[in-house]
Amino acid sequence: MVTLPARSIVLGLLALPLLCRAQDGELRPRLVQEGWFTVGAQFRPFKNTSRVAEPKFNKRFRLATEAGYRSDENLSGGKQVFWDLAVRYKFTDYLRVVAEHRFSFRGADKSNSQRTSLQAQLRGEWNRFVGDYRMRYQHEYLDPTDVRDQLRNRLGLTYDIRKWKLDPEVSAEFFTWFGYLGTRLIGTRYSVGTSWTPGKDHEIGIAVMHDREQYVSDPTYRIIYALSYSLDIN
Repeated sequence: MVTLPARSIVLGLLALPLLCRAQDGELRPRLVQEGWFTVGAQFRPFKNTSRVAEPKFNKRFRLATEAGYRSDENLSGGKQVFWDLAVRYKFTDYLRVVAEHRFSFRGADKSNSQRTSLQAQLRGEWNRFVGDYRMRYQHEYLDPTDVRDQLRNRLGLTYDIRKWKLDPEVSAEFFTWFGYLGTRLIGTRYSVGTSWTPGKDHEIGIAVMHDREQYVSDPTYRIIYALSYSLDIN
């Protein structure tokens, strides 16, 4: 005759595979797909149209704006619409600094927000390779317990193919959170894509990104299809 403790042990052993499977399901990242679409423009507000020599500041200073739409995980509904305003200054051919403010709108059932960021971008060329590094610090105006302050480090590489307009571009970006729990790596984003310039002042970019959440109990991995258009108003 099986006693009560022994019966409990047997039932527990039989249920162990089911419990492990449930735990694996909880820890397995959720994979979703999204679409990102942006339209932007930049211009020189102090452009000198006279024959007088133009100061370097006027040539290197830019104002920029960008509007974007991001779909939900089914590519059928909207998750976010945003509008950026930015100030850019090109110190040299290798260093550019940008200050940016974003307004994000997420619909009536979700919270809207704003964020301010400051970034520096380094760029260099070696043979037919073009490398760049971007460091961005951003503050989003949220509750102190939310992810408000982030440091984003992005490394990019482009290869210039001879007599070909679609040069391959790859990048990797790392998101670090500075919060009440200390410093945490909370995400990575990998990208592969290209850009096309149909005219001197126009650029169209396409990319596929893989975004991975980290340091959360129920992480989400996203496959993002991005399409962008930018106009340089000289």
